[in-house]
Amino acid sequence: QLGSPSALADAVTERRLREAAARGGHTLYVPRGALWGCEDIARMDSAGTLQALKVTMTKAPGSFRAQGWLQERLLAAVAGGRRTLLYEGPLRPLCPLVPNNVNTMAAAALAAPRLGFDGVTARLVADPSLPDWHIVDVEVTAVAEGGRALTVTSSRRNPAGPGDVTGSATRHSFWSSVQACTGHGGCVKLC
Repeated sequence: QLGSPSALADAVTERRLREAAARGGHTLYVPRGALWGCEDIARMDSAGTLQALKVTMTKAPGSFRAQGWLQERLLAAVAGGRRTLLYEGPLRPLCPLVPNNVNTMAAAALAAPRLGFDGVTARLVADPSLPDWHIVDVEVTAVAEGGRALTVTSSRRNPAGPGDVTGSATRHSFWSSVQACTGHGGCVKLC
């Protein structure tokens, strides 16, 4: 089992692990973390009906472990003391900047391989008014039919200690993932 889905944002690592799983007939289990609707997203992606997927994570600034240029933006947000959009764009370049914070987003990219790390839109928001909550909003948009498209939005509010990287429900989610790891031979499987 892979503990951090954001590690697969590195295209070479993802390719090597997928090839090893297929070659050896073993399954690489990847925990879905706080991603609600994982199976629905995967079904839509498989059917070719998934048009867009956006995941927004909102936490207190002290809950982010930012690196590189994002660290400077986070420090400015802390100094400003107000809700700040830290990042919006493709998921892949965000993962190495906050690998401890975006595992749910990475799980979404794995659930939707047609979009993948380059097609899933990631939004990271620092909000000092949420010292003990982590909020994950998932917006799914289907391919339009007759000019209209199905959209689904979910919002998960996870209690978290001030400054915690993950919410308190995370360990239960991870344990549930571990318990689902059986009998899928030769693939990458969200659990």
